[in-house]
Amino acid sequence: MRKLIVVLMTIITLSVCLVGIAQSDVQDLSVKYVDYSKENAFEYEKIDARNSVSYVPVGAEAKYGLIFYIGTAIPYENYDYLAEPLVRAGYVVVLPKVPMGLAYMLYEETERAFSRYPTIQFFVGGHSQGGGAAVRRAQENLDRVKGVVLYAPLCYMDDTIKDSNLPVLLLEATNDGVLTGEMKADAKTRLPVIREEHMIEGCHMSFSTMDDDSVLSMFFDGPASEDVKREQKEKTVKYTLTFLNSVVNK
Repeated sequence: MRKLIVVLMTIITLSVCLVGIAQSDVQDLSVKYVDYSKENAFEYEKIDARNSVSYVPVGAEAKYGLIFYIGTAIPYENYDYLAEPLVRAGYVVVLPKVPMGLAYMLYEETERAFSRYPTIQFFVGGHSQGGGAAVRRAQENLDRVKGVVLYAPLCYMDDTIKDSNLPVLLLEATNDGVLTGEMKADAKTRLPVIREEHMIEGCHMSFSTMDDDSVLSMFFDGPASEDVKREQKEKTVKYTLTFLNSVVNK
């Protein structure tokens, strides 16, 4: 009798476990994930927290995202033009808030986005000295970073990802008055030889929307017409989105 009870209890236990597994599978299957092989147009939520601003698609679970470090003293709102089309395409976009906009000089060893969004595979990117921060972040987290996106990066110290297998997108401006030729050449020595590069007509500050004529003259940047400024941003979004999609759809 005792053996019969043991056998029955074992059968019941296995049945419960199988039901639980089946229910778990059903729940996983019910999650709607972003399909990055097609054009998307998600609504999104903008989450303004103390340490970052996040753009999160609504209506599907994102698998990928971009952590983007801002240029020197440029308010994060000046990258809305980039974040909005990316989040509508299904990418979580996180812009860390940095005191005085000094993304590299006031660099934090811990990137909160990794723990805040543990299921997201992140690219890292940045503009100007924010590009230097992105290189450093990628170097520190080779096993967690999906790829790197750099706009006219300014790099420092010994940071390098040249020996990594990370996919890299490098965008430069034809009339960049901020970076010297030596700075541009130095940044390239820190990147893998195999990378995607594009030279865009425009100037350094027009990788953000903080690029009115008074700012350009202050930084000895440009000059650029309003049409050129607009086209630079359009190409920046196009190249970035194409790059992200090409990497995640491999």
